[in-house]
Amino acid sequence: MWYVLECRRGREGRMLDACRRQLSHEALEDAFVFRCERFWRSDGAWRRVERDMFPGYVFLQSARPDMLLEELDQYREVFHILAEPGYMIPVYEEEEASLRELCGARHVLPVSYGYRDREAGRDCITRGPLKGREKRLLRLDWHRKFAQVEVSLARRKAVIWAGIGLDEEALSV
Repeated sequence: MWYVLECRRGREGRMLDACRRQLSHEALEDAFVFRCERFWRSDGAWRRVERDMFPGYVFLQSARPDMLLEELDQYREVFHILAEPGYMIPVYEEEEASLRELCGARHVLPVSYGYRDREAGRDCITRGPLKGREKRLLRLDWHRKFAQVEVSLARRKAVIWAGIGLDEEALSV
């Protein structure tokens, strides 16, 4: 099962390293962050980059959450986690399945491709992890090559940024 651990933004890498070094393998099976591929314009050209999908959050995988919580409490000073009760939030099965489907084993959301159907007045995603999830798209900006997507995490709605590109093959048909 997955759990979300909130930390200070920009410290996710340090938190991952601390978890992997300090926590036992019995308590912690894996620690990771989710990333998303996006297009970023730099020096007049679009480049594919990876960005944090959930800034300020680290994901922990454990079959023994009681042991994990106990070990986290022992290292509270090392981890600099937020000092509120219930800081380790469970990710529910359906949310975990959805994130696995979107991001795969690497925990990276790849770029999706599609086009704007001007005649029908709608956006079409033709390939990539966002295909079939058009109802969850809150905003698409084809010019700046991003989409805002609503996902469920710990029974709350979160908005993530995803990279999108024009599907030249679909446009030529």
